[in-house]
Amino acid sequence: MLLVDDRLQAARDHAAAGRHDNAALLFESILDISPGHPEALTGLIETSLARGDLQSAQSLLTKATAQSERDAGFLALAAKVALAGDNPGEAERLADRALAIDPHHVQAALLKAELLAAAGALADVEVLLNTVRAQTESQDILHGIARLYFSIGLFAPALASAREAHALDPDDAALNALVGQLLTVLADHGEAAGFLQKAHLQDPANPEYLLALANNAAATGQLTEALRFADRVKTLFPDSMPAWLCYIRIKAERGEAEEALRDFAPVAKASKNRMEAVLTLGTAYGLAGEPEKTLQLLEPLLGNSDRLEEPDRARLLSVLRETYLATGQLDRLPEVLNLSGSDAAKKPDEEALANHLRSSAMVVDPGLSNLEFMVMARFISAAGQGTQTPVIGAATLAGLVRLFGFDTFLPSDTQVTNQLQPAISGTFPVSGLLAVPAQMRGGLTGSTPYLPAREDRLRRWRDALSEYPRPWIGIAWNEAPPGLTLDSLLSGLPPLPGTLVSTIWDHSRSQLAGHKGIIDAGRHIEQLEDLAALVQVLDYVVGPDGIILHAAGASGTPGLALVPRVAPWYWFSEEGRSIWYPSLDVIRSPRAGHWATLLPELSEEIAGRFHKGI
Repeated sequence: MLLVDDRLQAARDHAAAGRHDNAALLFESILDISPGHPEALTGLIETSLARGDLQSAQSLLTKATAQSERDAGFLALAAKVALAGDNPGEAERLADRALAIDPHHVQAALLKAELLAAAGALADVEVLLNTVRAQTESQDILHGIARLYFSIGLFAPALASAREAHALDPDDAALNALVGQLLTVLADHGEAAGFLQKAHLQDPANPEYLLALANNAAATGQLTEALRFADRVKTLFPDSMPAWLCYIRIKAERGEAEEALRDFAPVAKASKNRMEAVLTLGTAYGLAGEPEKTLQLLEPLLGNSDRLEEPDRARLLSVLRETYLATGQLDRLPEVLNLSGSDAAKKPDEEALANHLRSSAMVVDPGLSNLEFMVMARFISAAGQGTQTPVIGAATLAGLVRLFGFDTFLPSDTQVTNQLQPAISGTFPVSGLLAVPAQMRGGLTGSTPYLPAREDRLRRWRDALSEYPRPWIGIAWNEAPPGLTLDSLLSGLPPLPGTLVSTIWDHSRSQLAGHKGIIDAGRHIEQLEDLAALVQVLDYVVGPDGIILHAAGASGTPGLALVPRVAPWYWFSEEGRSIWYPSLDVIRSPRAGHWATLLPELSEEIAGRFHKGI
């Protein structure tokens, strides 16, 4: 006769291998012999959750013994069931009870952290998880810390914690996937592919891993490979809106958006979650370059947005914000910019708001990209305390923040050792500056130039370039297709007077090989301040979306931005001139595709812009 311990071990092995039906049968057989067996009951509840059977998990909880209810592990599991049943209040009560019994219980701490994060108490989350981490070397707690940092946009600290957890268990599929996803975000696509492929081999049907592989392949221009992964995940999970959105985005990059939208239409109509389907379709229209359809679909929801579930409401406002920005409808932004997370929400009158801004630190939103921050930096001085305005953000932003002259930077993800901290009465999100009255932020789109440069650095560049004929024309390019490579850029430029000056300082400089006559200024760029000074002495700058064109625009240097047909919001233009960077002209590609095939069609327009601008 099989002993209970033998059955229990076999059940655990089946559960660990994902054979949940076999595990459930063995756990049930133990409970038949020993009703209320705490480990078997816990195992069966966990198996029910893994099978998506919430009703069974909830029913099993009622069979708990008094002994189970004094066990931190069981209480943490009960909290997990409550959370899965959309009862966060009960989940928090149970997690608190578990932590009262064992303050360092990993699963209870992770659940409590998830609830605190949902409430916006991120500082409390970090304290809780790091307190538990100090007491136990657990891959789960490190994994939880990495997930937390990932969710709030602190990618470098997230990667450090994820790597530390991965070192403890290199074969954990979820950790391999997380490291891979973080490397994708940080643009290390080659290393990311290895981790993502390992996770996929361990769990081939996991939709998160398939989507991560698709996104990583798309980021390097491997659109056929990316589409293969995206098509696979939407076939396996035909009701998954994230899968369809990934598929539509990749098809749009291949110039096949119309086909993708046709494929998605019947799925959206049949979806059980009507709101998720509508929001996905609205986002998809934007990806396909049809923002007017996004507005037509989603604007009617705005009047009743307060009745939506918070995740749906936040997503609706985010999509509309991006669409209003992308279409230049800046007057509509106050309707969709949610300031409820800032102290300013309690200060409705303009005078109080102005006083609040002047005494607050500006917080760089986790979702704000570096390039978006470069656009928004113009408003910080006017709305705050000039260049004395404190700025809070991820430590990796320190150099970029100081580039714009803000000397007081407070990292949100590392311990500050300097004891002399500025007096701060509150905080205000940088993205929220678009919602304050124009006169407070220095005009509707601010004023340019606003990127400073030291005179000694300017003089150095002028002296270095003085022996070359003017105009000095700065050029920039992307790392690889389908982006704008150097060869593609040069093929699309007309015969030019003066001197071409390379502004690229990273490994993409290797594309200069074989191109004589281009001054390699990039090899002398050691800091962002060197780049800022260089673009200010140049007579003209041309290239794709990136830090170089943004620096030129923020400096007031004339130039030409070559951007995709569906470009980020900050390249909205009127009559071919950027509204955010008035010194820059903007040319959009006529359709999706590689620049090498698109530039010949644009050569005449490019020549005309150069003739006008130089």
